[in-house]
Amino acid sequence: MKDYLKKLWIFGILVFVAGSSFLFSVQEQDVLTSMESLMKASQDAFDTNHPVEALKHLVGILALNDEASAEIDANRKSRRAELVRRADQKITEIGARLTLEAGDEWIKEDGTQRAGNVRDLAKGGGLMPVVRLVVNYDFGKAVVADAPIRFAFVDGLGDITLTGTTDANGIASTVVRSLSRTDKPVLIRAMLVISNRGKTRAFPEVHRDFAYLLPARTARIFASEGPASAMSANTAGNSGAAPLVDNISRALNGTGLDLLPTESALDPKTFAAALQGDLGAIQRACNLGGTSVSYLVLADVQYDPPRQMVLNGKAYNIFTSTARAQIRIVRSNGTVAITRPLISVKGQGGTEAAAIQSALMEARKAVEQDLAAHVDEIKAALD
Repeated sequence: MKDYLKKLWIFGILVFVAGSSFLFSVQEQDVLTSMESLMKASQDAFDTNHPVEALKHLVGILALNDEASAEIDANRKSRRAELVRRADQKITEIGARLTLEAGDEWIKEDGTQRAGNVRDLAKGGGLMPVVRLVVNYDFGKAVVADAPIRFAFVDGLGDITLTGTTDANGIASTVVRSLSRTDKPVLIRAMLVISNRGKTRAFPEVHRDFAYLLPARTARIFASEGPASAMSANTAGNSGAAPLVDNISRALNGTGLDLLPTESALDPKTFAAALQGDLGAIQRACNLGGTSVSYLVLADVQYDPPRQMVLNGKAYNIFTSTARAQIRIVRSNGTVAITRPLISVKGQGGTEAAAIQSALMEARKAVEQDLAAHVDEIKAALD
């Protein structure tokens, strides 16, 4: 009886070992068969204009190779190594045919790619990264749909949608919701990334960079001085207000603004409209003279009619006038960077003209002192 049980136990062990070997052999055979099937499927996909599907099959071959145990049989080992080599080669060949183009909104009239604005991006607005994936065949090129595109910061940090998939037109985009800093340029890269069976293959050669620059801090000063009863008869920015322009230029010296000379005059109506926030007037003023600026510094000083001093019914040759100054810095897109509180000063002289000139001089001095005292605040508003 004991011999019978012993033989039965040995027989069971042999059956288990044989079964395991058979299953292992079948598993090995399935790995090679699967890899060969994926290779054929990849070629079929590429031939029918589905390069991304072809790449997924090829990455699947590499994933299967990583998953399966090492080959013992020399012939199988050679076949498997050849499949992996061909998969790698095909991935490189297909990748070389793919190109990520920038979206149409990123292309300037001369065909070059434009740069975005860091300030707009930080607010979740402005140009967002948009790409078009195309494949180049010997007979031409075609857009590629259903391709996974990864977006990431190369320079800078922020909240961004990391992945997108190309649509029927080959277009994929992302959304940047915020930036951690707005005082440095930002670079965002879009790249083709293929995953299958837990394995990911990035294509550094299939990428598109999107640069976001700090807004230029060029500015032009326009100033007006005139009676409060109506807009100054002088043209804003002309020689009549040149002393006020000089005062403002000195005060803004530490703000980082690159102040360009005001070589062209700004008509009073445009000046008044720009001061009130009219976008069309602001943009005309920014582009005046052929050189565009990013900021306008608008200063308006108005004075009241002089009043003669009368005391106990007797008139004296003493005249006074009150002047009020309004200062506003606006961006080329129409938004207000900073508005200073209204400044009010008085002037005095022996004639009406002298009183007016005194009031204007006091106003210019007060404007310069006010701006100089708030340089840090102004500088922060420009960031």
